[in-house]
Amino acid sequence: MTAVAYTHPDYQQNLPLWVKVEDICQGQHQVKAKKEKYLTRRNPQDASEEATQQYQTYLKNAVFYGVTGKTLGSLVGASFSQLPNFQRPNALEYLERNANGQGVSIYQLAQSALRLVLKNYRCGLYVDYPSVAPSRTQADDKDKNAYAMMHVVPATNIINWDTTVVGNQIKLSLVVLKEIVSVRGVDEFSRTTTTQYRVLRLEQNDQGQHVFTIQVYSDDGSGLLTAQNKQIPTDYQGNTWEYIPFTFIGAVDNTAMIDNPPLLELADLNLAHYQDSADFQESVYFVGQPQFSMPEVTDAMYDLMKKDGLYIGCKNAFPTKLEMVQAQPNTLSQTAMDKKWEQMKELGARLIEQGSANKTATQANNDDAVQHSVLSLCVVNINSAFTQALRWVARFSVPSPDLIKPEDLIFSIPQEFSKPKFDGDRAKQLWEACLSNRYPYKGWYDYQRTGVMPDYSWDEVQKLIEEEKANEPIG
Repeated sequence: MTAVAYTHPDYQQNLPLWVKVEDICQGQHQVKAKKEKYLTRRNPQDASEEATQQYQTYLKNAVFYGVTGKTLGSLVGASFSQLPNFQRPNALEYLERNANGQGVSIYQLAQSALRLVLKNYRCGLYVDYPSVAPSRTQADDKDKNAYAMMHVVPATNIINWDTTVVGNQIKLSLVVLKEIVSVRGVDEFSRTTTTQYRVLRLEQNDQGQHVFTIQVYSDDGSGLLTAQNKQIPTDYQGNTWEYIPFTFIGAVDNTAMIDNPPLLELADLNLAHYQDSADFQESVYFVGQPQFSMPEVTDAMYDLMKKDGLYIGCKNAFPTKLEMVQAQPNTLSQTAMDKKWEQMKELGARLIEQGSANKTATQANNDDAVQHSVLSLCVVNINSAFTQALRWVARFSVPSPDLIKPEDLIFSIPQEFSKPKFDGDRAKQLWEACLSNRYPYKGWYDYQRTGVMPDYSWDEVQKLIEEEKANEPIG
């Protein structure tokens, strides 16, 4: 059965873009490994050994600057310069240590999601739970040793999807995930990999209710895909799910629609700069070294040189004009490189010349606003998806998830991406407020130490002030 491997038309259309951005983010080794895909030959029809060697030299001398990859790391680092706000009941404490079953925390999953959204425009977030009997007591929970897990799925692994209308809501009705399964060989050390497909469906049962089901299609050993038994997951109370616990995370919104990746334009410029670099390095290779020239030499002089030889830099003079010449520099490719370099800086490559340009505070803030507008939207969508996924985890793991207040189940990445700057005037105002018992000394101390204004609520401020009053030494 091979129909399960069918890929959605939007997947087919966008896969080459995702692969390109991924290659460019990985850097020079990956880009050069793709050879003619990113650096074409001048004469592709010439398959001679000489032409092949010329292309190998052309490829070797080219220089690829990892601007896109560094920018990606810079954006992710800016987003997680502060620890995300993660509020959850005690039953979900394990997510801080192991959120996906592989020892990856929920914070690291969020970082992975942001990287994927910036590179591929979107990724998927999926919550699953092992097939165990519903819990009746807390002792049952401990005996099962089962936990709801969150999985961030790259766009390249979400090969097919579909939606349906239930009432007045559009719900996912099909999601096909491509998975690579690694199995250790009988010799204990070697490994073999196979591809399987996990199909998430929203189906109608005999009562006309929509039910979430899971079915895995795997290789039966003969190279054919065989469907395994269909599973019907249930929540903590043993109830079936009326929707698929899967959501897309996008750079614009969290729907199934696909647009260009945020880093695509920068990646294209990075690639064009690499191609200009190849032309520039080739011109340097051919005309970079100076040559000796004798513009007035005659045939008789030439025969004499062949007989007696010609030495440069000794006292053996020769009766003709001797000069050193060098080709004029080819500035066209260099100019093209410089232009693309500036364009990459404008698109957000802030690490290229950090601190080399003098900007006013207004210019710097405007540059940050342009870059962070895209990053902020990505972060907002990730926050929304992860908070929603926490509700699904709670439905698997908590007896009464509906009783959890919204403020008690939150995952939020801060959107203050610029590095905080200490403000002496603000510190002075906080100190004066402390002296008049209008602000806690702890808040002033934390600001002095970190430069970040503490995010206290009004109730927290009053509580801290009362505690500090109570702990004052009696004179």
